Amino acid sequence: MNPSRKALSVRERKIPLDGSPVSYLYGVDCAAQLAEAFSTHLGAMDSLLLVVDSRVTAHAEPIGRALADLAAVTTFTVEASEGHKTFSLVERILERAVAMGATRRTVVVGMGGGMVGNVAGLAAALLMRGIRLVHLPTTPVAAFDSVLSVKQAVNLRGGKNLCGTYHAPSLIGCDLRWLSTVPHDEMLTGLAEMVKNMLAVLPQQRLTLERALHRLPEEPMQSLLSLLELGLSAKIPYLDEDPREKRAALIFEYGHTMGHAIEFVSAGVVNHGAAVAWGMLVAAEVSRELGHLSDCEVDDHYRTVSLLRLPPATAGPGRLAHDQLRSVLARDNKRGYLRCRPGEVPMVLLKALGTPVTDGNGQPLTAVPIELILSALDRVVARDEAAEVDHARLDRAVSR
Repeated sequence: MNPSRKALSVRERKIPLDGSPVSYLYGVDCAAQLAEAFSTHLGAMDSLLLVVDSRVTAHAEPIGRALADLAAVTTFTVEASEGHKTFSLVERILERAVAMGATRRTVVVGMGGGMVGNVAGLAAALLMRGIRLVHLPTTPVAAFDSVLSVKQAVNLRGGKNLCGTYHAPSLIGCDLRWLSTVPHDEMLTGLAEMVKNMLAVLPQQRLTLERALHRLPEEPMQSLLSLLELGLSAKIPYLDEDPREKRAALIFEYGHTMGHAIEFVSAGVVNHGAAVAWGMLVAAEVSRELGHLSDCEVDDHYRTVSLLRLPPATAGPGRLAHDQLRSVLARDNKRGYLRCRPGEVPMVLLKALGTPVTDGNGQPLTAVPIELILSALDRVVARDEAAEVDHARLDRAVSR
């Protein structure tokens, strides 16, 4: 740790994951303290398999050295991309674990973004029918959202997150300094999940979210701390009630039906955060079309999502073929929660900010025709194109 930096004392929140409280430790410049916490929170271990995103090896190396004082450490480096989020990668991780002599006292440590957390989590769930898992998230998507779950999954050729299981981590730790090294544009799109939490769960936290986003360039650590605690506040009550996210906690799938399809069909060119952001706008348009959201509430979606400074729709979802999106939407992993007619998929919609449309069993799902979802995407793209034209006109007028 740089001696010129003063570490924020490590904070701890207990996260209810699959019926047990799991410690989430976080702070600033606290990597050394996080490594020390392994022994106090995990107890006996004879080896660690450190699964690391290749882009964060600079963060991982000091953690690996510190952990080597506790147990033998083997590092498995991952090229993090949607194309690599496959069962074949999980199999390679498992083979490495066996080759290093893994036992039931081995701990799998996932260090990186959401993709790394998922492949490490699935490997930990499968090895010897389940060994301990630690998440060390280094991106906002992972730190504020994906590690707050017991869902571990990879993609199949037919769609996103179609192969997986449930496996709770034994410990989560995040040094917010790791997140500050994410490029600013990726940081903003990565905060789409926090926008989702505000729109779908905590609309009363709008000012907290907007203040943190505006202050992010000048006060990154304090802003990230506020955003992390916003994520925890949104998810903890739902995880306590619905730890496997099959009932009320399905609300966190808001924006993900079209979002996952965009991400998958684009082969990750549109990253997860940006895809979910576009997916929320599509969900808002569908909600308005079905008479649930007002024009004002839909405009709130566009205004809030604009804070993420997404690339133009023509460079992302506007370039994707409807037939490919239609095929992936038809295999969405929420199928089966709700009875749907042919050509319909379950989708999370809102009837007001913070209030989902529910089915007869209280689940926040609605059967929506795929063609209606695709036409909503067309409206989102058209509105974005019109806004780009207006901005270009304004720029030309200012320059005269």
